[in-house]
Amino acid sequence: MKRFSTFLKVGVCLAAMAPSYAHAIYRSNSVDFGGNVKTTNIFRNPDIDQWGFIMQRNSLKLRLEWKWLQRGKAFGRWNMPWLERSDIFVLYRGVYDSIYDITPGQTDRSDISGDVIEPQFAALESIPKSQRDEYKFNNLIREAYIDLYLKNLPLTLRIGKQQVVWGETDGFRMLDRANTLDLSWHFFQELPPPGFGFDEIRQPFFMVKGLWDFREIGPLSQTFVEAYWNPGFDWNPGKIAFLPRPWGVRLLDPLENAKGTGVFQSSFCRNASGGTCDSLLNGTRLFNQGNYEKNPLENSQFGVRFHFLAGASEWTVNYLYQRFSPDGSPTALIRGVPEDKMVYVPEIGQELDATTFCDGVSYDPAQAGAPAWAKNEFCAEYFAPYIHTIGLSANYFEGEWTQAVWRLETIVDFDLPFYNGDKQNALLGRSPNGPILLPGISNRNMWKGMLAFDRPTWIRWLNKKTTFFLSGQFFWHYIINMERRRCAIGDQPEYLSNGDKNPNFIGYSADPSVNCGDDNGNFLLPGEQTGFIGPLDLPKLDAPAGKGRDTIHQWEMLMTFAALGFYRGGTLVPAMIYLMDPVNSFSQELALGADWFYTPDLSVNLTTRLIWAGAPWDPYNGHKNNNDTDNGELFEPWFLGGGNRGRSETSVQLTWQF
Repeated sequence: MKRFSTFLKVGVCLAAMAPSYAHAIYRSNSVDFGGNVKTTNIFRNPDIDQWGFIMQRNSLKLRLEWKWLQRGKAFGRWNMPWLERSDIFVLYRGVYDSIYDITPGQTDRSDISGDVIEPQFAALESIPKSQRDEYKFNNLIREAYIDLYLKNLPLTLRIGKQQVVWGETDGFRMLDRANTLDLSWHFFQELPPPGFGFDEIRQPFFMVKGLWDFREIGPLSQTFVEAYWNPGFDWNPGKIAFLPRPWGVRLLDPLENAKGTGVFQSSFCRNASGGTCDSLLNGTRLFNQGNYEKNPLENSQFGVRFHFLAGASEWTVNYLYQRFSPDGSPTALIRGVPEDKMVYVPEIGQELDATTFCDGVSYDPAQAGAPAWAKNEFCAEYFAPYIHTIGLSANYFEGEWTQAVWRLETIVDFDLPFYNGDKQNALLGRSPNGPILLPGISNRNMWKGMLAFDRPTWIRWLNKKTTFFLSGQFFWHYIINMERRRCAIGDQPEYLSNGDKNPNFIGYSADPSVNCGDDNGNFLLPGEQTGFIGPLDLPKLDAPAGKGRDTIHQWEMLMTFAALGFYRGGTLVPAMIYLMDPVNSFSQELALGADWFYTPDLSVNLTTRLIWAGAPWDPYNGHKNNNDTDNGELFEPWFLGGGNRGRSETSVQLTWQF
């Protein structure tokens, strides 16, 4: 997700229309030192008569800007022959969330698959105290970088821990990928601005960013090439939490949890120490690190873009090469070992078939008779593959008919990994006519895009003095050459094995409740394919029945509309964001917020976020019928009324700037 680009810019600028600029602790010609203290209190209200206290987050931010070299002189004294200017920026953030000490009851009582979560497993007390102590504190230097403006070259460098924000999208990221997201404490719900913003959930990384300014090339103006390189020492694919954390994904930890339904606690780890595996294959860690080292050779991330103005339009052409991190695409997260693969085992110096290898790797190495390659590992690994991405972004002001800025962003991701139900993994394959455990993987390219507008608009019956800022966006995702589910109804394919027409043929179905294959041991009948499967309804391994319902759509779409207003000289700023997914049962969210700047230094924000599924004309009864194909559960990639249904909330936030 980008920076809420124009929307956030307008929000911040117009909020500054308050009586005067907030002061800093210390300010001089070369040093600006300030910060803020913020407290955010959030109450979850899944229904009008249900409330739960889920966040009491207190944060301190300290910011230092030091212009230590100006006009070629360091500290105003010593000449620097190769530097014209240099600035240092440091941002610290410390957080304490008392919810992990108060441990109030939580409202989640079922997971994303509809399985019941008993109160004792949904309670914060079920998290060990040592982990709660880790969750409640966050103490780090978020950003620390130096800007270098070279004297004799049109080159600017920024070196250090930073955020790099590219592209035109607001809220759902495409080109904005240099920094992954920390979704563990408030998911993507840091909206609407100006009280909230994605700068709070991006993870700053150490990078070297350079900009070479060409100024003009022929008819093109403001031309420059900008590139960044992350050497990979601190890069991770993003942070995601699980229940019972208030904004964890609606799943108990799928690896190991208090209820005992994690894969490490399944029968596939029955030979491990204590009947529980220690880790994924090769020591990989879910949503943390794959089978690679964090160094420049194995974990570098790179991006480059060319920027220019052509008349009234602004363009960038982009190329990114980096490890893929979750962005809303229904991609594979962990991978098993293909059952037809031979695996070289260094402990014995020879290759083994995948089934033998996987059966042995889960053993306790201290157990008598354990295989030489036993490691207490579950035979699947987390992975974050490198992908190539090409993209284009543009904006254009059309003043004659619409008086609006039109924005475009589009990319193609190459070789994204998707679960393919027709590919089998060792020990984790699908039995004929049976449920899916962990599918194999196929790679496909994916086209993503956004078309948007921004427009200042008079709505005089609401405000006679200032315009409202309106912004609308339309997003799409398209999987190229996707394989759809196609299973024969009643195990009766259209043609028999000898090629004759089957007189009992009824038809093929994409319904997840209709399995491919038959009870006679046939994995697939003629004309069948299980197709691509999403990651949101993979089964608990010891209870797989009825799962695998997250069938992927080739097209996914999302629409957003936002409005920002200004009253009382900019001291009162109401905002609204509405999101709707027309593909997945009209999954929707409405965020309403207002910022009141009591003084330039003290502000109060009141926000409510309403999340539901169902057609706009039938929001209360939509998608609740247990006779639906997916049994009333909704698996949609944007995590609105599916992944976060029942998580409507109201927040009160106080901010003091100094």
